[in-house]
Amino acid sequence: MSEIPNNVWENLSIDFCGPFPNGYYVMVVIDEYSRYPVIETLTSLIAKSVIPLLDKTFSIFGIPKEMKTDNGPPFNSEEFRNFADNMGFKHRKITPLWPRANAESERFMRTIGKAIRAAQTEHRSWKQEIHTFLRNYRATPHSTTNVSPAELLFGRKIITKMPNISTNNQADSEVRKEDHKNKSKIKLYFEKKHSVKVPDFTVGDTVLVKQEKKDKLSTPYNPQPLTIKNKKGSMITATNEQHKDTSITRNSSHFKKVGKSKIMTDEEIEEIIDDDIIPNTPLRRSSREKQTPKHLDDYVR
Repeated sequence: MSEIPNNVWENLSIDFCGPFPNGYYVMVVIDEYSRYPVIETLTSLIAKSVIPLLDKTFSIFGIPKEMKTDNGPPFNSEEFRNFADNMGFKHRKITPLWPRANAESERFMRTIGKAIRAAQTEHRSWKQEIHTFLRNYRATPHSTTNVSPAELLFGRKIITKMPNISTNNQADSEVRKEDHKNKSKIKLYFEKKHSVKVPDFTVGDTVLVKQEKKDKLSTPYNPQPLTIKNKKGSMITATNEQHKDTSITRNSSHFKKVGKSKIMTDEEIEEIIDDDIIPNTPLRRSSREKQTPKHLDDYVR
């Protein structure tokens, strides 16, 4: 569970939604303190397209201290690194293949995606509908802070066509209290639903990493053991002892600790992961112990 930033427009999250049937992508920038979203449309996900839109956003709201992104092509380019250095903000990349690390923007992406699909289905201008959606979203109290994004960012309520929702002005401590309380509820619900186990990895452990299932014969874990070299929260970096120049960084849920350093066979991997795949699997009917019916007790062959 992440802590709320110290102030508005200091920590931003950025993500993309699309492509949509018309070829457009939607770039979403969210302030992690106020949850205020800024949306821009573009036709290609390259640094030359993304940087001018971010420059435009910064000219309106100011330059942040930190920007959190995924590992997409626009953010791995030399152009974007130069842009971040020139602007003076820290570029932070989330753990690969772990979108929950950028949960604020990921959650908003699902909402904006529904609004766009609804507009397309009803044959309405999706760009116009985005403006309507944003106006109402920015003016509505957020579920974790109980204050609207616009009020937190600008220090005032904005007028919309929606009925005015009366809320008391809350001090920063109250905002943090509400944010922490609601995030804790979400965290407990998620952990209960997914039976989350607290990872117990340490530097030096030998682990297997999950791999993409390409066919029915593929194993869930790569048989090549790795060694954990760095651990930062739930983000783990592991390397191959035979090829130390290669490393892989994933969330801890992508790893399985093992006690062997050699390349493992498929049978050994299946034995390790068996409990995760089919825990407490009941016996099949054909394997159950058969009992003779009581009315046949006096039967003699």
